[in-house]
Amino acid sequence: MERENYGNRHRFRVVLSISCVVCIWSLAAAVEVITLRGLSPIQFSAWCTASGSGALIVAVFLTGKTKNLLAYRFRDHLNLILLSLFGFAGYQILKFTAFTMVPVPQANILQYSYPIFIVIFAMPVLKQHLTFTKTVSIVMGFAGAAIILSGGSLTALEWAHFGGYALALCAGASFGLFSVCATRAAYEPVTSMFFMQVYSAVMVFCLLFITGSAAYPSDLAELAGVFFSGVLAHVVGVIMLISAQQSTSDVSYISGALYLIPFLSLFAFKILLDIPVPFYAFTGLAFIVGGMVFHTVRS
Repeated sequence: MERENYGNRHRFRVVLSISCVVCIWSLAAAVEVITLRGLSPIQFSAWCTASGSGALIVAVFLTGKTKNLLAYRFRDHLNLILLSLFGFAGYQILKFTAFTMVPVPQANILQYSYPIFIVIFAMPVLKQHLTFTKTVSIVMGFAGAAIILSGGSLTALEWAHFGGYALALCAGASFGLFSVCATRAAYEPVTSMFFMQVYSAVMVFCLLFITGSAAYPSDLAELAGVFFSGVLAHVVGVIMLISAQQSTSDVSYISGALYLIPFLSLFAFKILLDIPVPFYAFTGLAFIVGGMVFHTVRS
């Protein structure tokens, strides 16, 4: 009985962790849109990475991993700088800029294409082979992107929005490449994330000073947005996800829960921000997520 109660409590903690991750990440895009009304994409990225660095050094101390900070060699730090460019600094600037240029629901869907790019980049980086399942998932993913790019007509691109949509796709590609390269590097998650956030903050703040656009968050809403995105979404959410994945032998239901996030994000845009979400956006997202679900189930 005691063992059964322990198992139930353990499963409850895992479910609670994943539920929190889904809630945080589903609201993240809506919060980012609100914050971008006062901060530029580069300013927002700078303060997100700075706040993330502060939260992660606390996490390093709380998890007793301070000794691991000294285990990284010079070559490792060079790799971490490149990873920080793809996974944090570059990804955030591309995504936030796209959010300010084109309809946000569609931009958010296109940046969520990163699972497709993970499959693509895993072949040359991780030496994985192209299979029928991967081919179908990639085709479905890009079909969904084509629906967004064409405004649902599939006859012509929406040239007025093409630049912003291209940036959103580049954000997805950047994060996809980061995910694959981070998997290959296999660094300890918490300490490596700390270094990547620090290096990202340094790069983005340098860009701010070079362009003469450095500024502080000026009100409570901007500070809350920086905290939510930089700390809750990019630190707390990631650590909770890693903890949940390490606490269960069956991660399939975790993957299934994460597939809900982009759909819930669209509802958050409509409910919280009253941003209209066209039907073709749901259709395009269904193709992108459907391709990944097909790949996950077949795998």
